[in-house]
Amino acid sequence: MRGVIAAGSTTTADAGAEILALGGNAVDAAVAACFATAAGEPALTSLAGGGVMIHRNGATGDVTISDFFADAPRARQDDVPGFDFVGVDLDFGPTTQRFHIGRGAAAVPGVIPGLCGAVDRWGSLPLAEIVKPACRALREGVPVDAYQGFACKLLGRILTHTEGARRVFGVDGRSLAAGDVFRSPLLADALTELGQGDWRAYYRDVVGRAIALQLSPEQGGLITREDLEAYRVEERAPLRVRYGNATVLTNPPPGAGGAMIALMLRLLDASDARRHAPDSREYTEQLIAAMCVADESRDEGVAALADRFEAWRARYFELLSAGRPSAPKGPGGPASTTHVSVLDEAGNAAAITFSYGEGNGHVLGSTAIMMNNLMGEEDLHPNGFGRSPTGTRLSTMMSPSLVLHDDGAITVLGTGGANRIRTALVQAIALLERGYDPERCVATPRIHYEDGVLNAEVFARADGGANLAPLAARKFVPFAERSLYFGGVHAVRRAADGTLSGAGDPRRGGAFRRV
Repeated sequence: MRGVIAAGSTTTADAGAEILALGGNAVDAAVAACFATAAGEPALTSLAGGGVMIHRNGATGDVTISDFFADAPRARQDDVPGFDFVGVDLDFGPTTQRFHIGRGAAAVPGVIPGLCGAVDRWGSLPLAEIVKPACRALREGVPVDAYQGFACKLLGRILTHTEGARRVFGVDGRSLAAGDVFRSPLLADALTELGQGDWRAYYRDVVGRAIALQLSPEQGGLITREDLEAYRVEERAPLRVRYGNATVLTNPPPGAGGAMIALMLRLLDASDARRHAPDSREYTEQLIAAMCVADESRDEGVAALADRFEAWRARYFELLSAGRPSAPKGPGGPASTTHVSVLDEAGNAAAITFSYGEGNGHVLGSTAIMMNNLMGEEDLHPNGFGRSPTGTRLSTMMSPSLVLHDDGAITVLGTGGANRIRTALVQAIALLERGYDPERCVATPRIHYEDGVLNAEVFARADGGANLAPLAARKFVPFAERSLYFGGVHAVRRAADGTLSGAGDPRRGGAFRRV
């Protein structure tokens, strides 16, 4: 067996599986899958967004975080005449939420430097080979499934915001819908060129030039050629935390999500949460208290895990005693984010989470690549738009993670889901440490608590969640079925005996392949 991959669509997973079958390693397969999201998950992410990868070297055991999330441009919106920053209300059914698009909503992207740089650093196959599955899918076309159709409907006002976007994502004057076939030969041509010769030159001269021309301060945007030239993929040591009989490695600061995950796991460990069944009221109470403390401690980062831990531990037990804790409202989002997890036969691991927000409505030149709106994402700017430090890496909840079990097993996982990323991963990791296999871990119901509202999947509860309702300080929201609201955890595992397994999360069109 060459390896396993779990991802957000069959097209995405098949691309990675194809590369594994050719003898590629985990990084080759993960990068191929990420390029293929352009065909299999066209509304969920973009090659002009930002992301994070965690990589494990199977030979040495070394683990590295590759941070290719977006940078805040150096220009300030107050200094840009005709600043193009448009509010758009998206309809979520029971509620609507406002997002911001336009030229001024774009941050300096990092996906192409991140993916191509990873192949240079850790890959084993030529980039030209790695992009082939994506190019073939883009030319032949991929049917839009129900989940992708829902995402296209939700983001329809953005996907048809400009003439360029309508040419890529429009069908007969409307946005893509379930049952349509998505093709993008222009993007296939762009990826083919990217894979030939020097990818850096192509990115600079074609993609970068389009960004600088279309999204500059002169055009109502923020990004300059200097921003693009200054962008660097950053390699970092992972954040490590013990939980039960495992060590969890995840994204460190400036990412916000990893430290919040680590704190929740330490708090659950402190109360020996594993003594309660996962579907019990007692365990749910402990999850809620941990989620509240993590929200309250967000600005402290790793300090909450070190010199401030005892104070937050005391706060956790205080909330448990209170019974129905309130919590600060965390900014949400439709979570147009996806994730890929790969393990190969040599023990190499790669997990990549990446996003473009919801897209800013502008396509870059003739590439058919939608630009990100990460400067218009509320959850990335908790202090308000226009207040983030300029020229710096934006913070993110993205937290691709490795779980190193004491028995020698390795689990690789991650998820999209905006502010639900941290809570979905904590619940998944806690179940893995109980001995759940990836499929059972992914399928188990989840909760999310914020602002006194308890959101809970109750499909496995005979009482419809009535036992949990009193735990909400303000409102209880039961979900009768698995919902994309709770993220899409795609996980793969190598057991201590070398057996490979995994699961794609059905909440977000997940697929799993064994090669």
